[in-house]
Amino acid sequence: MSQFGALGRAKAGQNYRDILNAYYNNVRIEKRDDLTSTIEVYGYGRINFEENYLYGIAEMPTNWADQGGFEALKAQAIAARSYAIAATGNGGNGICAGEGCQVYNSGKASGGADAWYRAVSETRGEVMLSNDTGQVISAWYSSTTGGYTLSSA
Repeated sequence: MSQFGALGRAKAGQNYRDILNAYYNNVRIEKRDDLTSTIEVYGYGRINFEENYLYGIAEMPTNWADQGGFEALKAQAIAARSYAIAATGNGGNGICAGEGCQVYNSGKASGGADAWYRAVSETRGEVMLSNDTGQVISAWYSSTTGGYTLSSA
């Protein structure tokens, strides 16, 4: 998913499901109640998955919500959740806190990002699953693509 592309789609009136379906092929978005409650983040230890780790993901400017981009934040929350679940085997393995994985900022997790918290909370438990395997996908994303991406199909 292109984060700036997601912002443009949100501003054009697309909801988070439309945005995700535009970037990820052959997937369905599903709310799961069997997701891990904690995750090992290297350098931080084992922390709460939704209220600490996801709140602390610092990948998209939260002020985009003020620019008509709240649905892009919700799409990002689901992409980040899906990526972390796939990368850690639903919390069975650890994840790094830097750009090699997903940027985690413990300061953001403890306050000051109300729109992001709302996006994470409103999509709680929602992940993208492959229609072929039923597994949570590694939802790769970036801020920009330079106009080129490889199809996930």
